[in-house]
Amino acid sequence: MVKYAGAAEALVGVGYARVQITGHQRGTLARVRAEAARFFGRSDAEKRAYGSEDFNFGFRPYGRQYSIAPDRPDMNESFTFWGEDPVTIPRHHEIGTFADALRAYRATAAELAEAILGQLAAHFSCPSVLSFGSASYLEINWYLQAGDRSLLQDRHEDGHLLTLVTSDGPGLEIDVGGQMQPVSFQRGDLLAMPGSLLTDMTGGAVPPLFHQVRNHHLRRRMSVLYLVNPQLDNPVEPYVVTDYNRGVDIARRARTNGAMFGLPKAPVLP
Repeated sequence: MVKYAGAAEALVGVGYARVQITGHQRGTLARVRAEAARFFGRSDAEKRAYGSEDFNFGFRPYGRQYSIAPDRPDMNESFTFWGEDPVTIPRHHEIGTFADALRAYRATAAELAEAILGQLAAHFSCPSVLSFGSASYLEINWYLQAGDRSLLQDRHEDGHLLTLVTSDGPGLEIDVGGQMQPVSFQRGDLLAMPGSLLTDMTGGAVPPLFHQVRNHHLRRRMSVLYLVNPQLDNPVEPYVVTDYNRGVDIARRARTNGAMFGLPKAPVLP
């Protein structure tokens, strides 16, 4: 079961939304966390065998992604699963239990994203709900002890429609009224964070949620994110047109926003 009632109103009125998964859906999160921990426990050489040359698919080593500048990389490794089929992950057949767990939790997160996007479409009296499945992706971030840096990730927004995030330890902070406030997660809790693509979609009504990850000097920390993009192979019509978004090519922004974090263009998958 997924509890998301009022998520669209919270995004519009508050700037973020808390949602919850229970039952089987919560089990898919527990499973992907367990399988991810086993994967990240491998040697660096082993893990690199499951990443693409451009670091878009599968394993992404430390130093390949940043929040504000290349000389301040995010203090984590990552693993990404694009679309709905693990075929995008190099040598995915060798890590079948991990790939199966990713696929199962992706289905949970996609159900939640579809519900929230449906609420947003209704809120703005838009007759159609965005398609997003093959353009969106799971990202598992794995943090290890990180010296004296105060922030594991610097203040940024994600550049997507939505990020559905949960973490097994403290660190996430969000901008609330100009002040960075810590976020805690209970079992099954997720936070829906709007990105600048949703700002474009809503004509400026929903600003991006800036956030950062503070260093609490934990032995390790894992965050699980589902990053929601609109389909990239056709023009994307906004929920509402204002002076803010008139003439904006939302699909092009979705393809290229990753560049601000040192990432390649988003792939156009079938």
